[in-house]
Amino acid sequence: MSRLERVSKEFRDKNLAKNTYSINNDYSISHPNALSDGDNKGKGENNGSIGSAIDIQVREKLLAKNKFSPNKPYDSASA
Repeated sequence: MSRLERVSKEFRDKNLAKNTYSINNDYSISHPNALSDGDNKGKGENNGSIGSAIDIQVREKLLAKNKFSPNKPYDSASA
């Protein structure tokens, strides 16, 4: 093993120790931290819900103020 490989391995091992994900607990589209399940981590779609808890709360507030809806869409007639 060259000096560069040895130093690289040490550096990689030191940085991986800080990472909460591992080979047995890898971050993927099905990981709880990737899914929108009511916490503030996940953003991916989960049963029709998209975004973190904060994203969803803000979106609901904004939609409450929005005068357009599926029954009253924004189109050239309403522009």
